[in-house]
Amino acid sequence: MSLLHEMTDREKVARYPHHEFRLKQASSYNRASKTPDDPKGWFDNFDRNTNDTHKNYVRVEDNQGRKEYVVMEDEGAGAITRFWVPWKNQLQPGTDVVIRFYLDGASKPAIEGNMFDLFQGKGLIPFPLAHESLRSAVSFFPIPYARSCKVTMSDHPFFFQFTYREYEEDVAVKTFSMDDFQSAKRLIDTTCQKLLSPSTSGSGDVVNLKETLAGGNEQSVLLPAQEAAITSLSLKLGSYEAPNVTRHVVLKIRFDNKETVWCPIGDFFGGGIGLNPFQGWYRTVDADGTMTCRWVMPYQNNAKISVVNLGKDPVDVELSATIDDWKWDSSSMYFHAGWRGQYPVPTRPYSDWNYVTLHGRGVYVGDTLTIMNPVERWWGEGDEKIFIDGESFPSIFGTGTEDYYAYSWGGRSTDFYEHPFHAQPFSHQYNQLNRKPKIDEKNTQGFSTETRTRALDTMPFSSSLKLDMEVWSWTDCDMGYGVGVYWYGDADTKSNHAPDQEEVLNVPPVPTTKSTPRNATTSSTGHAFPNSVEVNVKNVLSKPEHIALKPQNLKRMKLKGTWSQDDQVLFKNTRIGDAVEIRIPASGSAAETLTLHATKSGDYGIVNFSVNGQPAAANVDFYSGEKPTSHGPIALGTFDPVDGVYVLRAEVTGQNKDSLGTLFGLDCVTQVPATGGF
Repeated sequence: MSLLHEMTDREKVARYPHHEFRLKQASSYNRASKTPDDPKGWFDNFDRNTNDTHKNYVRVEDNQGRKEYVVMEDEGAGAITRFWVPWKNQLQPGTDVVIRFYLDGASKPAIEGNMFDLFQGKGLIPFPLAHESLRSAVSFFPIPYARSCKVTMSDHPFFFQFTYREYEEDVAVKTFSMDDFQSAKRLIDTTCQKLLSPSTSGSGDVVNLKETLAGGNEQSVLLPAQEAAITSLSLKLGSYEAPNVTRHVVLKIRFDNKETVWCPIGDFFGGGIGLNPFQGWYRTVDADGTMTCRWVMPYQNNAKISVVNLGKDPVDVELSATIDDWKWDSSSMYFHAGWRGQYPVPTRPYSDWNYVTLHGRGVYVGDTLTIMNPVERWWGEGDEKIFIDGESFPSIFGTGTEDYYAYSWGGRSTDFYEHPFHAQPFSHQYNQLNRKPKIDEKNTQGFSTETRTRALDTMPFSSSLKLDMEVWSWTDCDMGYGVGVYWYGDADTKSNHAPDQEEVLNVPPVPTTKSTPRNATTSSTGHAFPNSVEVNVKNVLSKPEHIALKPQNLKRMKLKGTWSQDDQVLFKNTRIGDAVEIRIPASGSAAETLTLHATKSGDYGIVNFSVNGQPAAANVDFYSGEKPTSHGPIALGTFDPVDGVYVLRAEVTGQNKDSLGTLFGLDCVTQVPATGGF
């Protein structure tokens, strides 16, 4: 049962494994996905089995007249470290599937029973080593084997994931047995108690930082110049009233004169945008705003922690770090935390969005994904694809983004949940402070934050690691992605993503839903974007006489895309050189950041925009080779209103060589105070 000790040993994670292993996964991913050179197969999304025509498993065996579906098979020494299966019916828990674990070639299973009864934390494996996640059963209880492992199910295996270690040949492993399981009851109970009470010992030296950071400023604190390790790091802001503050405030850490941590605090501590409390084994976000991480972060000679305020408003910061002894050796590694953001991210054509690509030696230990979904329909069908040490095909190929984060049926599963190794701190409009009522609601519009950390399922790599997540939404739209990633690595281990201050400030605007109005009016045509001013005929101040204005309801035209109130104004009969001016009322007297929303189509032109006589967006090409759809947000910039108004000028400057015309269609302009906000 040494793996149970390892599960709660944070120091061990900071050292490269003494007994090397490759983390692999057996899952129900679609076997048509073979190579990125075949996009149709690579993004085929049928990742399940419901009848005999579906073959997303190993094989079917006859065992004395009993049909068994083999879902995982491994030869050699190894250990299952994570097991996930969903409800088959998203509204009805339970299953009659019997799961069997055959170890070392035995004809009799070492573990056998109802799949959910065994692994929902209420049966053989106690909580939190196993638990009922949102519409799923998940287990982190290790099942080691010395020579082989075969797992079967008694019926068509719906969706499944078995994550397991594959050890080197010279590693001796003691195979799981029920006798050893019964003998380890005390250790199992102790492990569960530790996971649910994740505090550190509290020993060591403490350094503090308490400052008010003006916009654009940075403050730092030096750590003891000696061989040591950070064992606990806490940070608290004076106010979280502006949710974007957790994106705009960035944590930086240098170890031995190299910066290895650069990450917005919301992504570093796992809460995403805004204050979203949860508790995990490595990180906790408290309701009072205190954010704590318990990663062990060793260094040899010196270290410095810095906090940067990339926003415009001053921020009160309190930081505390505990420093303890550490004996550095050849297995010791530096802690890294990086961040990547992108907005907009188009959902068509389907694509793989890279979390991170690493080169060198290290161990990947977790990530936090925050997405902005502009529509109600489910956004997360995309599978994770993880390539280790230059693999041509990923040794970990998943079955959906929510499955990677250990829950299922994402369209309905928008409630808050937490566990020592994964959580959904925020989804749609719900978090720990605002729980989802018991209603049958399918709406994933807005922000969602998913986080996962790793203990026995860490991913060691000796030369490289690449983690991609498919962008696979049910809607053709533009999403926003932001991910914090955590790994340990040598001093020369490198990431492909550098710090990106510009993207940190590019927080996606959230369209309004029926149930979550955000200071926006609605009409019978649809739901307005937050803080939006609709472009309409009455607001057009000037135009050439030959231009005709045509209001259009795009929803009734059955076009794919996202528009505020589902409509736009089409500017017809336009010619190159034509210009129109549109009145956009300001929401106040202070400067605002303006974003234009528009349409692209096969007969649209190239348009240049200015606001109050100042350049805004240059030569925007509104041509689309497919059917008309929403263009995606167009950043105009930050402007001061003149007499309570912005004058938006649109001038037709050209025509795409493939376009059939020079028309254009405008939807609305959203306004955000220059200090930031949703």
